[in-house]
Amino acid sequence: MQAPWPPHSPPPQRLPLATTVTVVQLAHVCGLLGVLNFFLLRSARRYLSAQPALQEKIVGALLTPLLVGDVLHIALTLWALDDVRWHFSEWTVMVWLTVVIGISLLIPRITWHLGIGRYMESRDGKGKGKGLGANIALSSRH
Repeated sequence: MQAPWPPHSPPPQRLPLATTVTVVQLAHVCGLLGVLNFFLLRSARRYLSAQPALQEKIVGALLTPLLVGDVLHIALTLWALDDVRWHFSEWTVMVWLTVVIGISLLIPRITWHLGIGRYMESRDGKGKGKGLGANIALSSRH
């Protein structure tokens, strides 16, 4: 399907060095993004809880490019599959993992942008009076 060697032939016993380096660097970038997400979201929650409007803008600045990246990653993966795109039984484990993990990251980012399960200054802000507990400070909510 996506292998660089001819179809119906076994893969090489050892991957080329360039391939190994590329895969290790890709894993490093994925890990780095995860660590950045963890620390930025934790810091926004800890240090900006008294300023929900600012917290919303900073978290949005983080999640917006990640959302775009998720959509493009899934779209490009499906595009690269070509004829096998909708033949799920022919997908490899790596393709399944790529799509399932991509969707599992995409869903919470979409829900955040839709305002599901979170405080939104534009909807719940001081004086808006909409929603249960809209005028209660975020830090006092449980």
